Amino acid sequence: MTRSSKGLAAVLLLVLPAIPEGTAAGNDRSRGYRIGCGSADITGPVTGVPFWGFVRADQIGRGLHLRQRARAFLVIDEHDSRLVLIVCDLGSITQELTLEVLDRLQQEFGDLYTQRNVILSATHTHAAPAGFWHAGVGTPFGTPFYREYFRNIVDGVVSAVRHAHRTARPGRILLARGDVPDAGVNRSLVAYMNNPAEERARYSGSTDTTMTLLRFETADGPIGCLNWFAVHPTTMTYHNRLVSGDNKGYAERAFEKAEGVLYRRPDDFVAAFAQSNCGDVTGNLNLDNTGPGETEFETTRIIGHRQYAVARELFEQAEDELHGPVVSRQAWVDLSCVRVRPEFTGGSEQRTAPAAWGYAFAAGSTEDGGGHPLFREGMTEPVPLLEFTLDQQFPDARPDEQLRKLHAPKAILLAPGNNMPQAGVGRPVSLTVARLGPLVLAAGPAEFTTMAGRRIRDTLRRVCGPESVRDVVIAGYSNGYAGYVTTREEYETQQYEGGHTLFGPWTLAAYRQEFAALAASLNEDPVETPVPDRFTDLRGQVTSAPLAVGPDTPPAAGQFGDVLLPPQSAYRRGQTVTVSFRTVNPRNHYPHPEFVRVERQEAAGWTTAAIDADWSVRVEFDCDDASPGACRMTVHWTPENDSPVGTCRIVHTGSWRSEADGPEQSFSGQTEPFRLDD
Repeated sequence: MTRSSKGLAAVLLLVLPAIPEGTAAGNDRSRGYRIGCGSADITGPVTGVPFWGFVRADQIGRGLHLRQRARAFLVIDEHDSRLVLIVCDLGSITQELTLEVLDRLQQEFGDLYTQRNVILSATHTHAAPAGFWHAGVGTPFGTPFYREYFRNIVDGVVSAVRHAHRTARPGRILLARGDVPDAGVNRSLVAYMNNPAEERARYSGSTDTTMTLLRFETADGPIGCLNWFAVHPTTMTYHNRLVSGDNKGYAERAFEKAEGVLYRRPDDFVAAFAQSNCGDVTGNLNLDNTGPGETEFETTRIIGHRQYAVARELFEQAEDELHGPVVSRQAWVDLSCVRVRPEFTGGSEQRTAPAAWGYAFAAGSTEDGGGHPLFREGMTEPVPLLEFTLDQQFPDARPDEQLRKLHAPKAILLAPGNNMPQAGVGRPVSLTVARLGPLVLAAGPAEFTTMAGRRIRDTLRRVCGPESVRDVVIAGYSNGYAGYVTTREEYETQQYEGGHTLFGPWTLAAYRQEFAALAASLNEDPVETPVPDRFTDLRGQVTSAPLAVGPDTPPAAGQFGDVLLPPQSAYRRGQTVTVSFRTVNPRNHYPHPEFVRVERQEAAGWTTAAIDADWSVRVEFDCDDASPGACRMTVHWTPENDSPVGTCRIVHTGSWRSEADGPEQSFSGQTEPFRLDD
């Protein structure tokens, strides 16, 4: 097209009326997607609350390493069929969280968003606070419930979806796939090697190294990036006390920072690093809870950067545009009693069993930090003394002989199953199969191992037709949490993952059967499946623990925001700037969207150089909950190699109240300026 013809086209677009829907040109335009992205902070309480992942009573939060966020991606096809994919920097998703989000969305948008077309997933970071679970509260299997934290997560998720909904506009989704080398190893090779040799020979390794990435772009440019890659976020170990998104949180922040995101504008670029079938994959490459870095922070950075680097390359190279309808199907499945057909068992009909944990579950994953010293992986025979103790302490959660047979060879530790609904492990679960043209997503509430995920993908390719499927993605940790899923052969070895496969040796076969049924129904009219009668919704049935610890007692000398440890006069890149402030207990003022920021002096004034969502900034609190007065907050900022030099300062903002229910008063403090040099 010549320059003059381009000008004529532009004039015609301005003066001619819009082409009505139904004309050839209108149909061409309608074949694309409308897309939207959104993001919101969901950072949990950073002090005084136990962490989710390692279930250790001594792992209590003391500060902030990386903020938690909810990131939403909306896709709408020409028939107004839509799918929302949400990724949260959480250890898991709960069914109560999913139901509350859906209730809120339906209050705003009617029946546009339902259990069928909303996939709410967790990155599975082990360095985020617990306390948002309803299940297990009041039992030995849970932690205290903090209503404020739960509400903050819900508010953030709804806010992210709301923004994606309101800004949805015509755009393209481009798909790319590539390998992420040296970002994970199989931590359960004993189990993996028990899979058939001919099956293992089909694959080049014992982990899935492929990253599947979607690039979201409109006429104004790229607006988002969503990818799936399988690796456990356990590189921040159980020694850590700082809230963090772990290696996936690092990758998310690195990508968004490269796009200039400071979380100040609603239209910021959104990058989510979602989880896949990582049940037996660890980033601690030394297989002893360490490596490849010399510290857990360094290991987290390395594994996160390896994901980020491949994602950036795929994002820049993506050119395979998705076309086709947006379709999703969802079902509630009671995994405690599924009859599994022979085509999925390789023999006769089998059945799943009510939920039970094995001895191997209590042993923990030794490669990522072991469990109780009385247990070890591979235990398949009950220990009489342990059995007697368990019978005495947990009479309502012990198995009968029939249950032992159904779970064999698992040595059953506890079987809350149907007898303890408040434990939350025996409820029906939500499964979803969704399709974006040639991309198929299988979303489930579990930690699928490498080979378990491969078998599910093979099943879905066969059902959907391999000629029309470009990729099948396992979206784990979605819309609930129901433990691990191993292959039957892996289950036989009773490693940690098998001990945490809740519904017996045929659990994977049941998942494959139910996913296959959903995939087969993609071409049928959608049917909203009601929540089963046996489902226990624990919302409103759990007492919230108090989060605040008391009024903020003003210091006898000085005031909140005072600098207690000033900076030096000058630093070089790579040196750590350490300062501290007098502040309040952060549990008294939750949620807290910002603790500190680093500012740089420019000609026009002070501008933001780093925020407390950045890898370079760490915040630690020294508080005594028994004496809810002033706390000491220490900030560590390590300027990165590309940080601009100049005059900087560190700013702390907050609020306080002299009475527990009194009005809030804001405060701020800032250090004296200091120089940052090459």
